[in-house]
Amino acid sequence: MGIKGLNALISEHSPKAIKSAEMKSHFGRKVAIDASMCLYQFLIAVRQQDGSQLTNEDGETTSHLMGFFYRTIRMVSLGIKPCYVFDGKPPVLKGGELEKRLKRREEAEAKAVLLKETGTVEEIQKFERRTVKNHNVLN
Repeated sequence: MGIKGLNALISEHSPKAIKSAEMKSHFGRKVAIDASMCLYQFLIAVRQQDGSQLTNEDGETTSHLMGFFYRTIRMVSLGIKPCYVFDGKPPVLKGGELEKRLKRREEAEAKAVLLKETGTVEEIQKFERRTVKNHNVLN
């Protein structure tokens, strides 16, 4: 899902359509959440102190699971009923965009490898965040 620039377009042409509120203001409501976007957010954001992703004893990434778990607990404790929505396979029209993302990810992986020898921790983490593969999480 996602439409590039949609938020900016709505902000410009219909600013009253966008509202910000604290999570607790949704008490008693059912809230639909884009599961793929949520997974991606946590794969990018949830890291160990050394910058690597959280993993289980088999080396499988668990950052997204921890994020889902704690966000869900927070929503339920605030009286919100979360409903995670998985939107299925991407449409055929998105094929070109997916290819571009793959190329950018491969370039970022190569850059991260080079930076591991000469770069700073911040530079390495910047490129490692670009290598996250969201679709593998669901398989």
